[in-house]
Amino acid sequence: MTAADEVQVRVREQVAWVTINRPQRMNALATATFARLVEVSLALDRDPAVRVAVYTGAGERAFSAGVDLKELDTAGSILHPMGGPARNLNEVVLEMSKPTIAAINGVAAGGGCELALACDIRVAADTARLGLPEARVGMGANFGSVVLPQLIPRGLALEALYTGDFIDARRACELGLVNRVCPADELTEQVEQLARRIADNAPLSVQRMKAVASKSIGLPISAALRLSVGPNPYDSEDRREGARAFVEKRKPVFQGR
Repeated sequence: MTAADEVQVRVREQVAWVTINRPQRMNALATATFARLVEVSLALDRDPAVRVAVYTGAGERAFSAGVDLKELDTAGSILHPMGGPARNLNEVVLEMSKPTIAAINGVAAGGGCELALACDIRVAADTARLGLPEARVGMGANFGSVVLPQLIPRGLALEALYTGDFIDARRACELGLVNRVCPADELTEQVEQLARRIADNAPLSVQRMKAVASKSIGLPISAALRLSVGPNPYDSEDRREGARAFVEKRKPVFQGR
């Protein structure tokens, strides 16, 4: 199986589904899989036909079990995650200009959990579990150590990191780590409906909101309110189309310009 086979991409009605297709290895992330996911993510971010990107895993057992430890066992020394010659996957997904959704269909462990954390929205099957067990195998959870304490209370985040314990889907939802939990057999349909609702809105507006929300983290409110980042929806054709459609009592047709 080639790297292209291990990452499947389907685009339909402006929603891209990116599926890690290594179910025999619980969708573990080999070096080639990481590289392919980076390539795919960058391409989708540039593609005007795509308004939302959804990440998921093949099969029912795992979203992704994280770094492929069998491959890692044969590797020599490892560079700092942000110090290699290629872009870091989680950084790329986090910085995508378009909305991203993690459809967590099973276990999301280590690097797989970090990929879910890099997405804007997380929807989990009721069978899913999330964890960062890097301390158990001598790794560092670099991305998770930065992002997880921003998503849930610091003490709970550090407990999860220090112990490597997993959090089930219901508890993750209680903590706000995932947006919603649904029966496993309804996950694809519910995520598709959510993605479609987002894709139907004005893309420049959504992208602007994401840029402001991301870049205002840590800023005083007075400074954050004066940010001018992302596309400008205020002087766009879509803004004029939205107003016309409201007056004419019809659904707007947004073009992303």
